[in-house]
Amino acid sequence: MKKRTIGILTFVTAAGAGIFALAQTTLAPIQSPPVVENGPSPTVAAPSGPCAYTWAYESLPEISAEFQTAIQAIIPEAEAHATAFGEDCVYEDGSATFGAMETDFYLRVPVSDLFDDEALGSFIEKVLSITDGFASPRVPGPQEGFVEFTFLNGTEQRIVRVPIPLGKRVREQGLRGAELLKALESP
Repeated sequence: MKKRTIGILTFVTAAGAGIFALAQTTLAPIQSPPVVENGPSPTVAAPSGPCAYTWAYESLPEISAEFQTAIQAIIPEAEAHATAFGEDCVYEDGSATFGAMETDFYLRVPVSDLFDDEALGSFIEKVLSITDGFASPRVPGPQEGFVEFTFLNGTEQRIVRVPIPLGKRVREQGLRGAELLKALESP
């Protein structure tokens, strides 16, 4: 019985030492803060030193207001906003700086028929021509984002997410209405 107890005690002691060693290990910093061009400037000076990155979003109230106004000129009951997507560089003290990668646009649009591809495609085409005016450097982020359309009819909805470069390509091909929508929804 003593041999068994000593064996278990040795195992527990070894496991405890391993856990203690892991607890005492400090992780190396991930990397230094990024240099982001065309992104919003931090309002306070960022702490110096290493940071860890996390995906993040940032509201863009001024751009959202301009986008909303432009969208409501074609459909008054539509709701629209813009959001910057990127990374927070989080420092050891908990502070963070945001670096935008792209600006994404969102619309909620009431429609009478979710399956009127001609009307929906025509609306998408008009909105994409509006988003052409919201390109870098006017909006944060060096990459082109997407436009997400949520068409609503009562409790039903149809969502169409359009990467901005794809939206430009299909319009350059001369696609309109239902053909444009079909090209955007095809994988």
